[in-house]
Amino acid sequence: MWIVMNKLDVEKGKIEAVTARFQTTKGIESMDGFIRMQVLMDTSDETKDQVVIMTTWRDAASFENWRDSGAYKHAHKKRDDGTSEVKPIVLGNTVTQYEVAIEHGASTDDV
Repeated sequence: MWIVMNKLDVEKGKIEAVTARFQTTKGIESMDGFIRMQVLMDTSDETKDQVVIMTTWRDAASFENWRDSGAYKHAHKKRDDGTSEVKPIVLGNTVTQYEVAIEHGASTDDV
């Protein structure tokens, strides 16, 4: 499995404006190899908030196919052409990618 994390630094107090953009997906859910998306909020820093968009993929190639797709370009068009209403409140971002080496799930055994 392949996990991609996009960490967005957001102006303090504006986190809901950013997370609202992820209430509806824009095609990622129909991509081959897509497993899930999670949007995480961190408001623990006194100077800024952070939104982490974590997507899980079958493999790195599946993620690359998403990044090369028309659906990806459409989903990120406003960001790329500078017309996104949240762009001014996003202070920066960092994208990291991880191969899952070990995974454990919840036990179904009675305790």
